[in-house]
Order: sequence, then structure tokens, then C-alpha cells
Amino acid sequence: MLFTRYENNPIIKPESKNNFETVGTFNPAAAVHNNKIYIIYRALDNQNKSSLCLAISDDGYTFKKHPGNPIIQRSKSGHEKGGCEDPRITKIGDTYYLLYTSYTGKRPVTPDTINESMATSHDMVHWKKQGIIMKGEKSAALYHEKIEGKYVMFIGGLNIRVATSSNLKNWKLEEKPILKVRKDKFDSKFVEVGPPPFKFEDKLVLFFNTTNNKSVFQLSLALLKNSCKVVYRAEKPLMKPVTPYEKFGLIKNVIFATGLVEWKEQYFLYYGGADTTINVATVSKKKMEQYLSSLL
Repeated sequence: MLFTRYENNPIIKPESKNNFETVGTFNPAAAVHNNKIYIIYRALDNQNKSSLCLAISDDGYTFKKHPGNPIIQRSKSGHEKGGCEDPRITKIGDTYYLLYTSYTGKRPVTPDTINESMATSHDMVHWKKQGIIMKGEKSAALYHEKIEGKYVMFIGGLNIRVATSSNLKNWKLEEKPILKVRKDKFDSKFVEVGPPPFKFEDKLVLFFNTTNNKSVFQLSLALLKNSCKVVYRAEKPLMKPVTPYEKFGLIKNVIFATGLVEWKEQYFLYYGGADTTINVATVSKKKMEQYLSSLL
């Protein structure tokens, strides 16, 4: 097993005293700032509307929720009326880029009701919305360096595709997916972007979320060349729902990872459990490197 679950999971739970997170706190983005770990998570209220909230930790395990939550609220009309969902964070230069799914609230959920949006910050607390960056798409993670002269975004909630940009505003989406669902396997229903990828030797390491025909959400892994060509894809899930906080909640049998940071010689993986709580699993940097080396 690559990751070890924290024995005191869940680390963040819904709170009835906060009307914006009475139902769920899940699917967190994560980043290191001022030698602390900052998490921005999806908070779900009893009207099934989502906003984005902040929690901060000195040790990666014990988090204090920000008193000014939500730090990003949904708009009362337009493309965010239904909520702001499932963020991922990437730092480029001195700016943090937060990508999140904006939802109009109209049903059914189709490309006409969802968009990928962006907000930026220099302190992880105060955010400026930059609007929609990709219409009709959801679930995106931005790589922190240019590849072949372009910024690269991995995006998709069914199959995963690549989009490129020269300015982080205007994006060109490649038509052909780099990762597709596979019939009769653990990733047969959905293949969805996880945390922003990181570089190991000359490869990109992309963790992603999968769903099978029984609607079990699990964590998987792919390695990419700099051209974003897949050179390795796991044949078994790296993590599957086994604990009560992963198996039971708003949605049963869900591990959904959207935050990964390297900090103090460890990797901290932050994930939603059963669309209800936030949890963490860790692996030492040495063990991660040994594991990745074994795949090359």
C-alpha cells in the first residue's frame, strides 16, 4: 500500500452551527503557504448548494477552519448560482490559482449547466474570481510549469483531456483524451482529474479518481511524458473505500482525492470521504520515489 490513512480521520467534518456546511465538507484542494498547509474545501448546505471554505494546519493533520468562511461564495445568479465545487490549487510564481467547477443549479447536469472557473490569490485567504476559463467542462488541475512553451491544464469528469494556454485565460482543449474509461475494469464508468500533477525525474505523476459500474470511487495513477503522453497507467486502484468514513455518508463508497502536497519529507493526500468528510493519507517522500522508480 502506497498511502497510509491517518488514524484519526476524518480531519474535517460538517458542522450544524455553520449553515453553509451542514451537509458536507469534502473534496479539498491543498497548498503550502507560510510553512503551513492550507486546505480549500467544498462545503455543502441543506439546499444542496456549495461554497468554498478554508482551513489551516501547522502539522498537516489538525486543521482550524477560517472564521471568515466561506472564502468563495456562489453568485446569486448566473453560472455559479448552483454552487462552487471541487477545487484544485496550483502556485505559479507568487500567485495561487484556484480552479473550480461552477454550476448553474439547473438539472440535469449537462455541459450547458457546468463550467470550469478560476480565482487567484496571493495569500490563500482573499480571492479574486477570474470567471469561466472553460465552458461545458468540469474537474481541472493546472500544472505549475510550462510544457513546450504552454501552460497545461488536465480537465475532465468522464475522460481526461489536456488544454493549453499562453496566458492562463484563453485555453485550447485537445479533442482526444489522454485517459479514457476502460470497459470491465475498476475505471469503467468515470475517469476524473485528481490533484495537480507533479514531476518525478522526466515524468509527470498524475493521480486521478475513478468510478466503476457499481459506482465505487477509487484512486488511481498515471505517468506522463512531457508531451502528456501516457507511459504508465495503474491496473489496480491505489486506494479503495474500506473505512466507515469512506463507505457511508451522503454518497456511499467514495474516495475522491483533489489535494496533494509535498511537505516535511512527506506527501499528504487530502480526499473526500463519501461526499461528507475530509481525510488525509500520507507517504514518505523516499517511499513515494521508490514506488515511482519501480514503475519506470
